[in-house]
Amino acid sequence: LGRWGGEEFLVLAANTVLDDAAIFAERLRGLVLGTEFGLDEPVTISIGVAEWGKGDTMKTLLVRADRAMYEAKHAGRNRVCLQR
Repeated sequence: LGRWGGEEFLVLAANTVLDDAAIFAERLRGLVLGTEFGLDEPVTISIGVAEWGKGDTMKTLLVRADRAMYEAKHAGRNRVCLQR
């Protein structure tokens, strides 16, 4: 887990298939939503999930994960989207 930039964070889950990563991401999203931060409105997160595939580079993997994250944001935020 690490800060990628601005308000973006990156989680690398080694040896995890896409469906299991989606379950993990959904659990993380729910935990953040259920945490009381003392603000007027709840804190939500939009998560993009991508799986390392044959021929991928770190750059292509990150591009797909970023694309999925923006898909989640444009679909209404506070959700998990996958990029196969």
